[in-house]
Amino acid sequence: MAVLEAVRLGMIYPNGTRAIKDVSFSVEKGGSCTIIGPSGCGKTTLLFIFSGLLKSTEGKAIIEGKEVTSPPKNAALILQNYGLFPWKTVMENVALGLEIRGMKKGRARNAARQILERLGLEGFENYYPKQLSGGMQQRVAFARALAIKPRIMLMDEPFSSLDALSREKLQNFLLELWMKERLTMLLVTHSVEEAVFLSKKIVVLSPRPGRVIRVIENPMAGRKEYRSMEEFFEKCREVRKSVGAI
Repeated sequence: MAVLEAVRLGMIYPNGTRAIKDVSFSVEKGGSCTIIGPSGCGKTTLLFIFSGLLKSTEGKAIIEGKEVTSPPKNAALILQNYGLFPWKTVMENVALGLEIRGMKKGRARNAARQILERLGLEGFENYYPKQLSGGMQQRVAFARALAIKPRIMLMDEPFSSLDALSREKLQNFLLELWMKERLTMLLVTHSVEEAVFLSKKIVVLSPRPGRVIRVIENPMAGRKEYRSMEEFFEKCREVRKSVGAI
């Protein structure tokens, strides 16, 4: 059963710029999908349509059988710059989504504390984002997303600002999270290796306006050891060839 579905999505911005055209794909329950393509091809536009932050001008974005017309409560969005409020502590950032949904502050903070412990962030509750490394800030962003118990994770280049070692560690972390929580994930990235490591399905978009030029199945994704296997490098070559052919 498809949990996420793009049905001939198109988007023309008010200034006349067409970002995407006739985009269709689906993601099964518990699946992971990456959207990849050249800069400006509409990857983030697609993600924002699924998050309810943008309304498509053509077609439909569907989550769990319902057209997306506002931010869905069963989905969490993680942005490239983490989206943390610099004037709030780690605890306040993580509890924020729960408080917005009406949970009393005490309960929200207890729930947030449990999430922080799970993600190895205990002891940092009263720190501010600027006091943390990039990798730790990203973990706080994941903690805030997980606090609302989403079934779907939408991510816009969540590791792009990290150094190579931190990026690889957090890719492993996200992989474990996906498997443990049985989440459905939709990820935007420019990295071929990241797409192949994290996603069972890779949607390749053309230059703007973005169209789906290929959907690549990647059944071996989901194992840490995949990175060191010959099949991983073969799949990277396949994806890179598809992107390079654009």
